[in-house]
Amino acid sequence: MFERGLIEQYISENGSDPVTGEDLTVEDLVDLKQARTVRPRPPTLTSIPALLSTFQNEWDAIVLESFQLKQQLAETRQELSTALYYNDAAEKVIARLQKERDEARDALANVSITSNGTNGASADSMQVDGQGLPEHIVAKIDETQKQLSSTRRKRAVPEDWASPEVLQNFDVRHTSEPLYKGSRSLAVDTTGDLVLLGGSDSVAGVYSISQGQLVQTLECDGGAVVDGLWYGDKPVVALSTGAVKVFDNGKQIASFDQHAGTVAALALHPCGDVLASVGTDKSYILYDLVDLKPITQIFSSSGT
Repeated sequence: MFERGLIEQYISENGSDPVTGEDLTVEDLVDLKQARTVRPRPPTLTSIPALLSTFQNEWDAIVLESFQLKQQLAETRQELSTALYYNDAAEKVIARLQKERDEARDALANVSITSNGTNGASADSMQVDGQGLPEHIVAKIDETQKQLSSTRRKRAVPEDWASPEVLQNFDVRHTSEPLYKGSRSLAVDTTGDLVLLGGSDSVAGVYSISQGQLVQTLECDGGAVVDGLWYGDKPVVALSTGAVKVFDNGKQIASFDQHAGTVAALALHPCGDVLASVGTDKSYILYDLVDLKPITQIFSSSGT
């Protein structure tokens, strides 16, 4: 609110609002109509007793408000004290549970049982959970071993293998935008076009190099994706929760939760149907990917 003569002079000199600095013209001004008569004081405040009564009422109101503020402050302090007590109790419970978890893991890592001696292994070196390998799995592994061993010595070094000079001249041919935060593994399928990767947000994905985009998103239901590989055209991922999941056409078809801690790595046997997972619980597990079930779990005294 300004005196009209002064604001018109300012607008003619500057052409802007003196408060906001925005453009302003005389036509934008609005007249304010105010009564010029001064409203008299209430007749009740013209005497000393009336003034004393008014002061007394104001004093009572101030004292009452001060009492209410102190009361609210005391209640807030009590609520804060209770919240701090609950927080301290929760931290103690969490610390106790973590200690019990670590003790259980140490006890599990040090457990050993007497071996039946079928393969001549030391009974103190590892613990086998469950039965041995089924006969058809053993036969498949032996057959694969014979096939690979029969040709291993006869195989010559391919002439078209990349030499160190060729590797030094490699350059980036394709770059994508950031896909998953905290991604720690990549797995390329046999076609060389699809890449399996995941991150710390419990989501994995299949990226197509030719299309330059994600073609599948795999929801893993908790835990960070720590490793992955391809079982044919089926993605297999390992999680920090200890789970191993198998997907087909973007849908989960199997989930294994045998590990007591994070899965450190996955590996596929050359026969193509046996999967191995290694965990931080000092054990490795073999899975039959044809029947989608675990075969056996073996504990060792050595860490992963």
